[in-house]
Amino acid sequence: MRQAVLWLLSAAAFAQVGFREHVIEPKIPGGYAVLVADMNKDGRPDVVGLTSRITELAWYENPGWQRHVLIRDMKGLVNMAAHDLDGDGIPELAIENEFSMVAANSPGRVWLLASAGDPRESWKPTPIDALTTSHHLAWADVDGDGRKELINAPLIGPKALAPRYEDRVPLVYYHTSDWKRRVIDDQLSGVLHRVRVVRWDGGRAERLLTAGFDGITLHRAHGRGDRLRWENIRLARGHDEAAPRSGASDVAAGRLGKKRFLASVEPWHGNEVVVYTEDASRQWRRQVIFSDLKEGHEVALGDFDGDGRDDIAAGDRRGGNLHVFYCRDRAGLQWDHRIVDSGGMAGSGCTTSDINGDRRIDIVCIGSATSNLKWYENLGAGR
Repeated sequence: MRQAVLWLLSAAAFAQVGFREHVIEPKIPGGYAVLVADMNKDGRPDVVGLTSRITELAWYENPGWQRHVLIRDMKGLVNMAAHDLDGDGIPELAIENEFSMVAANSPGRVWLLASAGDPRESWKPTPIDALTTSHHLAWADVDGDGRKELINAPLIGPKALAPRYEDRVPLVYYHTSDWKRRVIDDQLSGVLHRVRVVRWDGGRAERLLTAGFDGITLHRAHGRGDRLRWENIRLARGHDEAAPRSGASDVAAGRLGKKRFLASVEPWHGNEVVVYTEDASRQWRRQVIFSDLKEGHEVALGDFDGDGRDDIAAGDRRGGNLHVFYCRDRAGLQWDHRIVDSGGMAGSGCTTSDINGDRRIDIVCIGSATSNLKWYENLGAGR
């Protein structure tokens, strides 16, 4: 296993934050999405890496990163989300396949994978739905009843054509009791690229943020069970240019102590890393903190330097660099940029988690052009 120590300088505290690179998988062609979950109930977070260029989906067992195939013969894999539905300590995986950027060629099949006993052996697939261009999944307890629903965000509408993709695209959800498709929002337009689960109002119910050509939208459910009423509020327009260079590619919600902020990549597959902070009138103030990505895709948040403020990790699918941005003030206006991996990670998917149990937040990324899967061990400040 090749390792390299990559150093970052904390401008505020003049202390070094070190990241050590670990290669999980050196050859996963066109890596697209990554997920961290305890797949075998041993208390360690494992890693699932997905690419549409092969028909296998596999997970890698922490700490030795042995590869275990979940399922074979799945064409056009595009996304996944994990949740333990039956309470046995081993998550079920919702996955999507048969995806294409051309709606007519994208039936968008949605499946539930469940372990048949030994999670290291093949898992059993159960079909849930087929919705054109199904592209992103999430689990969320949208009504606060203690049971999570499955959220499905297709990429484009059934009549959408490149490059502007002019059509309505539905955001939907499923109760696990019947897997019936139900609509959250049918007024989103163009590309709907990402859905994220957030704690927004307090209480038990989880909310959704979506990123796409319409910008950043908050989706909030009212009521319980089958009587949900959805409130859909656009928080920000994102990048203000004609489609397809419009809106946002991804969004994540973080904390600056008690203050909330949003991080985004803009526009769709764009060049900007953007931070939104809320002003006294509850409007979201947009600030571009970096504009030199070649093709941004996702952001991931974590307090890497332990100062009580979330920092930002952003991959660059064509540039091959993993970027980290450190917040340097309580208002979220000053950000310090560092490159963690120069040329070795064309991150299409990135997430954050404490991989080795040392109570420091690490970064996990899967590379598209670099065709690899890595985790970056946070060595802490002063290392």
